[in-house]
This record gives sequence, structure tokens and C-alpha cells, in this order.
Amino acid sequence: MNPRPTVFVVEDEEPVRSSLARLLSAIGYPNRTFDSAEAFLESDAGDRDGCLLVDIRMPGMSGLDLLEELERRGISLPAIVMTGHIDERSLQRLGTLHTIGFLEKPFSVRELKAVLERWRPLVDGPPPP
Repeated sequence: MNPRPTVFVVEDEEPVRSSLARLLSAIGYPNRTFDSAEAFLESDAGDRDGCLLVDIRMPGMSGLDLLEELERRGISLPAIVMTGHIDERSLQRLGTLHTIGFLEKPFSVRELKAVLERWRPLVDGPPPP
């Protein structure tokens, strides 16, 4: 099995961000955290294998804006979107983007693991014969 690619956490709230980083590490996922969409875009993370775990509502550029910008740049990172509240317009935008999962805050460790495990076959490819 390939080593697990990085989960890039984009979350503006520091306690949530650090909790997610600890949790991801505990369940075996390398991770890098960013306090804003802009910080993620300024990094080299979009050039690496992995997936985004991104909050929809953040000051400045939203998580949806980030996903649209990545698409404009031709960067295809699968994304798991987190939110405490979503409106109909955001749901419609979300449906057009490269998302592989949706987590409503607060979510459980089990829910997070389930979404990440759905992503694993996309990374590892089919199981060997």
C-alpha cells in the first residue's frame, strides 16, 4: 500500500484547525494546516498529492472560492468540504466542483474517517489481484 498522501486542512478557526491536525495524525494521515484560502494558494501544496479538508465559511476567500480558483488554475485536488451551515446557492456551487465529501459541523471521528476512506481508492488505485 502506498503511504498516505497529505490532507491539507484549510480552516480559519485555530482550535478547530489544530484539533483536526491532531486527529488526522492520530488516525495516520499526514497533514498540513492553513489558516486561510489565501495562505493555501500562496503555498506549494496545490502541486502535491493529497486532498483538501476545507471550511466553506471563512473571512476573505471562502472555501468555495478556493475550490473555484483551484479549478481555474487547473489544479485538481479532491476536496472534503466542512460547514456548520450551508445555503441553497452554496450547495449548487458545491455540486459543480471537485468534491468527494461533505461534513456538517460538528462531525464525528467516524464520519471523518469514512469520508477519508472513500478517498483512498482514488489515491491507491484498484487493489492488487
